[in-house]
Amino acid sequence: MNSRRQTGFTLIEVVIALAITAVIMTFSFQAFTTAERSATASAEVMARVNELDRTWQILGQDLRNILSPVDAREDTTVPGGLRRPFRGASVYDNTSGEQLVLQFTRNNWLNPMNRPRSDLQQVIYRIKDGTLWRDYRPERNLVIEDWLFAEDMIQQQMLTGISEMELKFLSGQRLQQQGQGVLEGDDYARDWDESWPSSSQRQFDTSTPLAVLVSIELEDGLVSERLYDLAH
Repeated sequence: MNSRRQTGFTLIEVVIALAITAVIMTFSFQAFTTAERSATASAEVMARVNELDRTWQILGQDLRNILSPVDAREDTTVPGGLRRPFRGASVYDNTSGEQLVLQFTRNNWLNPMNRPRSDLQQVIYRIKDGTLWRDYRPERNLVIEDWLFAEDMIQQQMLTGISEMELKFLSGQRLQQQGQGVLEGDDYARDWDESWPSSSQRQFDTSTPLAVLVSIELEDGLVSERLYDLAH
């Protein structure tokens, strides 16, 4: 009888094959995990950029349609005080509760449904616990002291994780004194006012700044700024 030789893998060959497979699977898993982390990080960055860009777009639209304050002496429909005050201040410490950033009235509020309402909006930007909020409501003939913000205002969350928000205001008086120098150079806003009305203005000033420079610093170190022209 002719004996048949049985062919196959030896134990050593099987162990080597398993070891190679394990190494390949380990590297594949690490590559997949790295790719997944990169994709997650990219998605978070893109979401953050979109959130910041949306904030700039809405703020820019508000400021482009801003209305100058009206003195009550010129508007008999308002019982005292300013009808549309403009206020602004920088926020360097967001740990001390709620702080006002901007307050004004704007027009050209879109009304695609043609509802019977005003095309004016009273708008407030404020920072609370590191989050920028935009509160708004239709124009009403009430002085600022009569507003019930918690009940009257619609609250819109804008941007989270804010470390500080700096505002610089260019006044017409400073432009007359310094000329075009207030708009030139890398540090052109150095001498601009950090609040409105400034300390040199009366408390209820009916003017608005010619321009506003807004700088936002986020908790992750990202700094972004925009310059808005209000001279219209």
